[in-house]
Formats: sequence, C-alpha cells, structure tokens
Amino acid sequence: MTAARAGRRVAFFVFAADENTLGRAFSLWLTAEALGWESRFVAPRIDAPWPPLASEQRFLEQLTTDADGAGRWADVLVALKPWPGSLDVALRQGARYDKRVVLDVDDPDFEAAYGESLRRQALNFVELAGRGKPPLRAYRLRYRARTIEHVLISNPALQRWYGRGTIVPHTRVARAPGRAHSEGTEIEVAFVGTVADHKGIGVLRRAAVSAGRVRLVVTADAPPDALPHERWIGRTSLADGLRVIDRCDVVVIASQPWTYGAGQLPAKLIDAMMAGRAVVASALEPIRWALDGSGLLVAPGDVGPLVEALQRLRSPVLRAELGERARARALSRFTPDAIAPAFAAALA
Repeated sequence: MTAARAGRRVAFFVFAADENTLGRAFSLWLTAEALGWESRFVAPRIDAPWPPLASEQRFLEQLTTDADGAGRWADVLVALKPWPGSLDVALRQGARYDKRVVLDVDDPDFEAAYGESLRRQALNFVELAGRGKPPLRAYRLRYRARTIEHVLISNPALQRWYGRGTIVPHTRVARAPGRAHSEGTEIEVAFVGTVADHKGIGVLRRAAVSAGRVRLVVTADAPPDALPHERWIGRTSLADGLRVIDRCDVVVIASQPWTYGAGQLPAKLIDAMMAGRAVVASALEPIRWALDGSGLLVAPGDVGPLVEALQRLRSPVLRAELGERARARALSRFTPDAIAPAFAAALA
C-alpha cells in the first residue's frame, strides 16, 4: 500500500442511521477499509441503527453524533445524499474547518420525491408552495449539490441524471460461493431485501404461480394472502440474508420502471452475483450495467417474460453457467479492492 493511499481520515455524514442509507455507508466503509483509511460516520441519532446491520459491530463502532469532532478530525468530508441532515451538516463543517466536501448519491431519492428534471422539480416546488408545504431546505440543498465539484455516484443512470460524478458502486467483500446448484427442476427463488412498491414483489408472486414448480422465499412478514409455495421469513440481518441467497437456486430483482427503480443499483444484486446465483432481473439501466450479460433480463413489470425466464432456469446447467458468470463479474468489479482506485482518486 502506497503512502498516498494509506492514512486518510474520512468523515461520512448520514441523515438517518435507522434506514437503508446506512447500507450505503457500510459499502463505502468496506472500500475505505481496503485502502487502510480511518472512517467516522455522523448521524443525528445512532441508538437504533438500520436492523440489517445490527450485527456488524466493527462498523457500528464508527458511528457518532459528534459532527464537529468528526469535521475537525477528518481530511475529507462525504455527505451521503443531498438531504438535510447530511449535506447541510457536511457543508457547515467543511466551511468551519476548511475541508473539502464530496457528495455521494446512491439512490434517486430526491428525484423520486420531486421529479427527475430540474423543470419538474421547480414546478413541484411551486405547487407545494401554493399548498403551504414548500420543502425549501431540500430544494436549496439539491441546488447547492449542482455546484459541488466532486460527486460519487453508484451507477451510470444516476451519473447521467446528475451530469457528472465518479462511479463508485456498492461493494461486497469476496466470499465463497453458495451451494452447488441443485439438479432438480423444482427451483427455490429468493427475494431478499425490504419489500417496497418499486421492487416488484407483486409481479414476482404472480410469476411464481404461473411458472409452477417454484418455491418462493421472501425476507418479510407474511401478508394475509400468503400462498402454500411461499415462505415468508421476516426481516433479516445482512448475514441472514446472505445465507438465504447462498441456499437458493435463483434470485429475482423485479424492480419496476419508475424513478426509484430506474435509478437504483440494488445491493442485493451484488450479493446474488457474489454468491454465484442465477439472476433474473428487470432490464433497467443500473441492473443491465451491473450484470453485463451474466443474468437473464426481462421487461420490468411484465409477468409473462418473468414466467418464461423462471421456466428456463429449471435447467441446472443454465443456472450453473449464469451463476459462474455472475460471480466472475462480481469478483472483477464489485469488491472493495476493485472499487478502491476510483474511490481513492475521487477523495484524494
């Protein structure tokens, strides 16, 4: 490790530690660790961190509420998302201690809430102002984000929307692949992560019924209409979610083509690739880029193509082939060591 890479101190500012932006913080921490850098993660509250990371004690030890101390200590400040509670705090500390501020954008949160284009955002602001609900702080920060020189972006779709930025995707430490793909034609399909509207769980459930010979595992509490072939196991930790992925035959990422789905790189996709699972996913720009031909892509929101893909994956040969290609792609592109050079250059 060169002297230029070692010894840096980075303060990351998170607007909330109890939701999934902490997952992005964890990813950036893994990359900083690979470089031998020290990290602190600042949030308004740290007493109830995001449940999937509850067992990651070494990471959680880096959380603090002391923004001033972290600003004074760090060489560079990174704000996770252009939101109040992260970007405004980082900018304040940067001005106070003459430290460079870098913005990290991993999801289209602002765009999903207020519109993808600047024109749409402005119109929304006027409409909300007319109803006495101007999100003024958020708009000011989004406008201020346009002037920040250094931006980290998780995927090419967001890079295009922001017009710039160094791509620093989610990262995962290299680990052993999951179990060998079974020889049977009945397949276990996993949906791992938080069930949200844009993730297409409804489409997946309908496809599993139509495809037949599919056992579906979902990391959420069972709904009232749960079916016999579905196993709802509740919300899991990161480690438990990885065990689900390791044991399944297929992972489905059924993201919908709405703003959030269209601009998000799901971290669970990287987990599935690292485990050598066969992946079926919506043909959206971030997902297509991440897989790079190592999985089956289907039209988002359309049950028919997803059914056909699941039926194709009754072939253990095809599952094994896709799993090997996906794992090779993950090892070459999404480990901390693979991502570290771009990350280090952006924060140098």
